[in-house]
Amino acid sequence: MKEKVLSVFIDESGDFGQYNPASPNYYVAMVLHNQEIDISKNIEALERQVSNWGYPEHTIHTGPLIRRESVYKNDLREQRKALFNALYLFNTMFSNVEFRKIETNQYKLSQAADLIYTVEAIARKNVLTKSESEFFHSKNDFKKNIYKNIEKKKL
Repeated sequence: MKEKVLSVFIDESGDFGQYNPASPNYYVAMVLHNQEIDISKNIEALERQVSNWGYPEHTIHTGPLIRRESVYKNDLREQRKALFNALYLFNTMFSNVEFRKIETNQYKLSQAADLIYTVEAIARKNVLTKSESEFFHSKNDFKKNIYKNIEKKKL
């Protein structure tokens, strides 16, 4: 009998310690992947698209992407939005995921987990920050166009 392998990619954010009003929530996002389902063509397509936009061998970090930080500090909103959407469409495409401590850049699904916890954190806020508003336009647009598809995947 063939061994079944379920990969679990976990990302977390927040402070697990004493309550801090600046960081009131602690989030854990998990992406599950049944290894019997081959997603290599999807990963290759995502990597090719991101590379064509001038980001060869790039690890997408959703928070800095939205906030225009780090490598994204000089990028226009349209460029950052294209990267976000590439990972978002890749992420929401799968409904079907060995425990390893990894670096985020090793697996695209760990980047998907990063996206999920970032989107979940934004959804739970009452008001968008300036950079989040610039990126998503409004809280209503964010919920309608982004969050509803992530919410459908919750277990």
